[in-house]
Amino acid sequence: MQFAIEAHSLVKKYDSIAALDDITLVVNRGEIFGFLGPNGAGKSTFVKIILNLVRATSGSVLIFGEPVTNVKARKTIGFLPENIRVYPFLSIEEFLRFHCELIGISSQNIKMEIDTCLCAMELESVRAQKIRTLSKGMLQRAGIAQAILGNPELLIFDEPTSGLDPIGFTELRRLLLAMKARGTTIFLNSHQLSEVERTCDRVAILNKGRIIKIGSRDDLSDRGKHLEVAAEGFTDGMAAAINAFSQKNIETDGNKLRIYLSNEKDSVNVHSIIVEAGGRVQSLAWKSESLEELFYRLVKNEDMGFNKDRP
Repeated sequence: MQFAIEAHSLVKKYDSIAALDDITLVVNRGEIFGFLGPNGAGKSTFVKIILNLVRATSGSVLIFGEPVTNVKARKTIGFLPENIRVYPFLSIEEFLRFHCELIGISSQNIKMEIDTCLCAMELESVRAQKIRTLSKGMLQRAGIAQAILGNPELLIFDEPTSGLDPIGFTELRRLLLAMKARGTTIFLNSHQLSEVERTCDRVAILNKGRIIKIGSRDDLSDRGKHLEVAAEGFTDGMAAAINAFSQKNIETDGNKLRIYLSNEKDSVNVHSIIVEAGGRVQSLAWKSESLEELFYRLVKNEDMGFNKDRP
């Protein structure tokens, strides 16, 4: 299978500092792949190498089987940078026309291409508006419209939700899912973890230049689905009774308990054990660890030097 992106043993050093340290990953054709990490983790460096803006110290990256140094590979990419730099005197339509010409869209197809992208981002009514007059959210919409010109095979989005309101979030999510349905591969850098969780097929978590976890949402967490209980008066005796039929020992966080049961019906037994022993159940609900919780836990553990989740 030819992957959309293949990175093998990728290293990028600035003097003695390793911005990327032995990165190996593949992005499948037609998937939405989230690339996550705290500030300074190396995400932007990785994107710059894909775009051939920065050369790797060692290792390799292929785009649809072609080295990133090959112009042919980069012609398949649509890109939205984190900070858009645009000639302020252009209108939105002129900005898009300029990029159509840059990427080689034929003159007879330019108007149709611009109309399609303006429509996708709901910018038709402001197509003549100058860039310098746009709000941050409107500028971001124009940048996304630019990135999807020509229906690229691979979209690289760096913080695409920056400046967007909740309506913009929803519209962007629909756009990404629609493009995925048409076969587009999407590589997504974002700090909006809730949106990544709702949109991405797989994610990689990067910290200090290294991948500490990679996989589908279900693969990432070792906590999985669990019963979360808030209780007063919880005792060691209650814990022992519950641990006798749970998959692993209870995890506590203040008055909150995480209980891993093999059968959801056992939640009734948990309630009974606590109440009958004199405790009080305040709330009880089935939950899974969110991507935000997982991200925080993995990165903090890595920073403290005892992360056992490194792939």
